[in-house]
Amino acid sequence: GFAATRKVVVGGPFINGHKIVVGAFEEGAPTFDGHPILTSFPSSFQLPGGMGRITYDSNGRLVDGATHIWEKKVVRMDLPLGVTMEIFRWSNYLDFRLTMTAQPGQDGCCGNFNNDAADDGTWHMMQRMGGRVSPGENLFNHHMHLGWTSHEEALMRMCEGTRAAEADAFCARSNPAGSVPFKWCKLDACFGSNEHLLRMTKNLGI
Repeated sequence: GFAATRKVVVGGPFINGHKIVVGAFEEGAPTFDGHPILTSFPSSFQLPGGMGRITYDSNGRLVDGATHIWEKKVVRMDLPLGVTMEIFRWSNYLDFRLTMTAQPGQDGCCGNFNNDAADDGTWHMMQRMGGRVSPGENLFNHHMHLGWTSHEEALMRMCEGTRAAEADAFCARSNPAGSVPFKWCKLDACFGSNEHLLRMTKNLGI
């Protein structure tokens, strides 16, 4: 779908309260507890206490095949509890693949791991957890503004005619939650993983 992830943070008790931050190229170097790491390419970083290892190289299977047009620069985290993450860094966004085993009480955008895919949709997750991360659990420094940006408005003006009508109808049926989720739905319905769109959004700076 339409890529919107600019930065990911990994933290919590399973890595002893440490915090790993990886963003798109324009966000600067990845950090560990606020200190830059992986400042050269390729490179690696060993977590303290033998907890795991982070590598930065060109190895990894693409999440979105349309991105084959760009050079791969991949951060791979091998962490406790069998958690692995591959993060593909692009100019102004990220793709990533998270692999882990089920944990007690697990829930979130990746589902709740109860072997029932029917309740893993966005709207099911929002009903269980709400649409935003609570301030006490937020690993970022601030909440992102979720309204329409000028670039996104420009992009949506390119979704016209029958395609726009079909997107509106689909999102109205599948999304009774409100205007912000409708935004995600309509961007996805209009464009999806369109290779030409990737070039267009790069030029627009989205």
